[in-house]
Amino acid sequence: PARHRAEPSPDPVRGDAPAQPQDFRSLRLAVIDFDWKNPDYAEVYRRRTESLTRIRAASARELISLKAFYRDHIPDFISDFGMTYDPRLARRDIPPVVPFILFPRQREWVEWLIGHWRAGTPGLSDKSRDVGFSWLAVATGCSLATLFDGITIGFGSRLEDLVDQTGDMKSLFEKARFFMDKLPIEFRAGWVRKRDAPFKRMFFPDRKSTRLNSS
Repeated sequence: PARHRAEPSPDPVRGDAPAQPQDFRSLRLAVIDFDWKNPDYAEVYRRRTESLTRIRAASARELISLKAFYRDHIPDFISDFGMTYDPRLARRDIPPVVPFILFPRQREWVEWLIGHWRAGTPGLSDKSRDVGFSWLAVATGCSLATLFDGITIGFGSRLEDLVDQTGDMKSLFEKARFFMDKLPIEFRAGWVRKRDAPFKRMFFPDRKSTRLNSS
């Protein structure tokens, strides 16, 4: 669960100041008509590379606008820049590390979770197999942590090793470290793996009180 406290005044450096929507539009090259059964990840990487080139040549105002947009569109942030790991892809001759392009039901779940978070209401989901439920939870938590101040997000599981086990991608916190490692540096909120990801905890320096921890 995520607990949201009152935020301090917007800080343009972190990208949370009010901004005009049109400022960011030229920076996004979202993937359109993605085929999950026959994925063309080369096209995804091409679009992401072009988007990052534009972002790194953009003005501070444009980057502020883009981050402001992502604060209200977490599924788009995950699909635009998130990565995931699925060793089962190897049998299809696809590298196991791939862009995390959300399919419609995954987007729906993330939006459902964000809706409960904003409303301050509890929610319960059945964990189905092979839908990337753990990855969705981790990606959403990390996205919130990099884009918002003043939140604490807790992860738990039936076994401690499934919460955090260094080097084991089955554990939630190792998934979180992977997700953060793969984000462009512009969206890591100052996070550095060796410094900010001790056992069962993660800290985001540019977001001050924001953290992930074991619940």
